Amino acid sequence: MRVLYILLFLFSMGCHAQSEIQDNQVEANAIHRKCLPGKSATLKLVSHYYVPLLEHYDDFTCNKMEGTCIYKKNGVPWLHNYGYEDQPLEIARCKNGYGNVQNCLNPCRTIAASTKHHRSGEVFFIKELVGKKCGNVRDGTDMIHDGYVVVGDTGSPKHFNATGRFDFFWGRCQNKRNGVCFEGAQLISEAVTKTPYCMVWNPADPLKNEDIKLVFTNKVKEEAIRREDIGAADDFDLDKGFPGN
Repeated sequence: MRVLYILLFLFSMGCHAQSEIQDNQVEANAIHRKCLPGKSATLKLVSHYYVPLLEHYDDFTCNKMEGTCIYKKNGVPWLHNYGYEDQPLEIARCKNGYGNVQNCLNPCRTIAASTKHHRSGEVFFIKELVGKKCGNVRDGTDMIHDGYVVVGDTGSPKHFNATGRFDFFWGRCQNKRNGVCFEGAQLISEAVTKTPYCMVWNPADPLKNEDIKLVFTNKVKEEAIRREDIGAADDFDLDKGFPGN
């Protein structure tokens, strides 16, 4: 009987160990079936930023708070982006502003991150984004999110100083106050902060998950064309990297 108990004990321990291994595997698979190895984690704070829509230019809002805005001059919309000359929105290459490497920002797709911890072009999947409404009909950016985002901007090292600390680019916003957009952006920030995410395409290892990269690239281009942001569509090419990168 003693031998039988020992055998049963060893069998149960083996089952328990196998269960732990399976649980660890499921942890990554539960986020996305193609998470890159060692690239799954929990998000830190996910804030959001946007392009304020203004009747008149306001230096604090346009320069110090968001770095970008669309304002009216003699009834004509103009784009302001910190570090660039203001120009009529109609002729601007990027209709929703520029990222940190002269690239066009894509509403609901671009995230800003620390350049110390992340690289431009990294594609992430955030599970809690799936099914969330993003953007608005007014600007042609409305969509039901599929969870995929790309690093295409950065922020102050004081605030963006860790892996998984992101700023989600909402796009244009009219209903805003003190850096918060009340058209849906705040709901996304709250929904995804401290939730699981993983990298699904890495520009440093471009052949892994190349199928995901191709599908994602086509989607971002199609969305840019739909909102008549042709410069952003032409600009977005993860194989070549972003302009100036």
